[in-house]
Amino acid sequence: MKADEAIRRVEFIVDKTVSDWGNVMLEVAQTADTMIKDRVIKTGQNAQGEQYDPYSTNPMLTNCSQMTQSACNKKTGSKAKRKELKWVTLKRGTKNIRLFELAGGYKEFRELHGRQTNFVDFAFSGRMWADVQVVSGDDEHKLGRARISTLSEEQMKKLAGNTERKGTILDLSTDETNALARIIEKRLTDLWRQQGFL
Repeated sequence: MKADEAIRRVEFIVDKTVSDWGNVMLEVAQTADTMIKDRVIKTGQNAQGEQYDPYSTNPMLTNCSQMTQSACNKKTGSKAKRKELKWVTLKRGTKNIRLFELAGGYKEFRELHGRQTNFVDFAFSGRMWADVQVVSGDDEHKLGRARISTLSEEQMKKLAGNTERKGTILDLSTDETNALARIIEKRLTDLWRQQGFL
């Protein structure tokens, strides 16, 4: 390959890298989003490979309006079952709200609804995880930055509360970061190979 041809090919690589950088970063961010969700939902592990603190077994107050009919019936479906519960009446403005104690806490609440409790997956309804997405735009991607967060204020509050209680949720592990770096490396290597340099 002559020098002027080599220069032309290097310039093509540089131009292509710059013009495609936003797309590369979007792919990396979307892959990161999937990696985080898969790890947390399937294993209950944080970015350091540790399990999140288990679901609380501290007694909590609830009522049937916060539960599915099926779950509520498991606790209050008969007069005998209702009699066994500890009941509390709270005053909210002019209303009296009748609540019962769930002795097994949030863990029991999840179990009543058929949710797994072997590890914390932050997935009860699935709405928070469905709302977690790449929220950064093309301008940020072209600068090599990407952000993953929630789209709605409601789910942002839920994510913030879960993070406060259990620790950071949307961090990447070292292995995940290395895998993402390999995506970028492969894109660059493929370009150099296509131009006959590798």
